[in-house]
Amino acid sequence: MVILSKHYDDSNTAVLLRDALENILVENNREALFVCIGSDRHILDCFGPLAGSMIAEKIPACVVLGTLDKPLHAGNLKRELPLIEKDFPGRIKIAVDAATGKEEDIGVLRLKEGPLLPGKALSKRLPPVGDYSITGILGKRFDKRNKDYLNAGSFRNVYHMASLVSEAVYEIYNRSRDN
Repeated sequence: MVILSKHYDDSNTAVLLRDALENILVENNREALFVCIGSDRHILDCFGPLAGSMIAEKIPACVVLGTLDKPLHAGNLKRELPLIEKDFPGRIKIAVDAATGKEEDIGVLRLKEGPLLPGKALSKRLPPVGDYSITGILGKRFDKRNKDYLNAGSFRNVYHMASLVSEAVYEIYNRSRDN
C-alpha cells in the first residue's frame, strides 16, 4: 500500500514524509533500522547508500546499514540479510532504494507499506527487504539488455532526494529527543 507518492521538489514533500515516517514508528512502537540498498559505482543506484550515509552522519545513534563506505548491493545482500535479522531482531526495517518508472515520475519519492524488491529493474532475483520502503524514482524503465541507464541520469535528483529523506529522519529523531 502506497502511503506517500510526491515529487521531491514539491514544497510539502519533506513534511509529509517526516510525518508519515513518524506515524509508522509510533504505530509500530519499535526502533527503526534503515536498510539502504544500492551501489556507490553508479549514479542512479547510489540513492540508497547516499541516503544511508547522510542519515548516519546526521544521527549517529540511528542504526543504518548500507552507506557509501559499506554499501548493501546485489553482490552481498543475500549474505547480509540473515545477519541483519540476527543482529537486529524486532526492529522495524525501512528499506531505501532507487527505482525506475515512467519518465514523468522521475523525481518522485514513494513510501509504502511492505518490502521492496531490490534489483528488480535489472531482472535480478533478490530477497524482499523491509517492513516499509522508500523508493526514489530516478530513471525511466529501460531495455534490460542495456545497463548504461545506471549512469544515464542526474546526480542532482539523487542528491536532493537522499538529502530530503535524511532530513525527514533527522527531524523525527530531534523531535523525539525534545519530548
